[in-house]
Amino acid sequence: MASRYVFRVRQLIPAGLLLLIGGVAGAQSIPGAVLAKREPHHHLAYEDSSLRVLRVRVPAHDTTLLHEHDPDYFWIALGASTVINAKLGAPDATISSPDLSVHYTPGHFAHVARNPGTSPFDNITVELLEPQANVRNLCEPVVADKPLDCSGRPRASVLGATEHPAFETNRLRVGLATIEPGAVLRPASAATRAWVIALDTADARGLVTNGASWEGGTFRSTPGKGWTVKNVSRVPVRVITVVHM
Repeated sequence: MASRYVFRVRQLIPAGLLLLIGGVAGAQSIPGAVLAKREPHHHLAYEDSSLRVLRVRVPAHDTTLLHEHDPDYFWIALGASTVINAKLGAPDATISSPDLSVHYTPGHFAHVARNPGTSPFDNITVELLEPQANVRNLCEPVVADKPLDCSGRPRASVLGATEHPAFETNRLRVGLATIEPGAVLRPASAATRAWVIALDTADARGLVTNGASWEGGTFRSTPGKGWTVKNVSRVPVRVITVVHM
């Protein structure tokens, strides 16, 4: 259930850093809409020049403000959910999502999300700040009108974990990885630039990296250097992997 996933962002990021991150460039362009990162149900956890991580919670029977997603983004459902997507200039659409399903959405639009259910609508939204092209489903139907390409086990982007490849673009490969206790996640190709996003920010406490520290449950590898993430906890940990192609 969605209640498994508790967003403990402020335990991991000082308030001053959150304010600094919130000031990174990005301008509202659709009249009447706020930027997604400033919408009260969207909690900014991490941002750099390539991606922005928002941890989203819409309580039961609640509704977001009209908000704008300028870049393309993907989101992963934390718990099974149904949400009504009221997109500006389009008919309302009802989206039912299984737990841990992944969805890709082109940007440059504004919408309102309404939660008609009895439990919170939780997700992790990752805005892709660099232009993307050639979005292709791997083992998740992230783009509804495109086929899956999951047969024959798509090539691995990470090693040391059980990987579920979701999709790729001309720039990125995105997947879900389960890191067993004592296991070490590492790139399949030397010095690959990557991000690892814990589903629950608290899980980052049990994941030890050989490089940069965690920010809001997100680890970014140092460009041009190898990286590892070791699970030193006693339970498997699931993470989102975003690997630069």
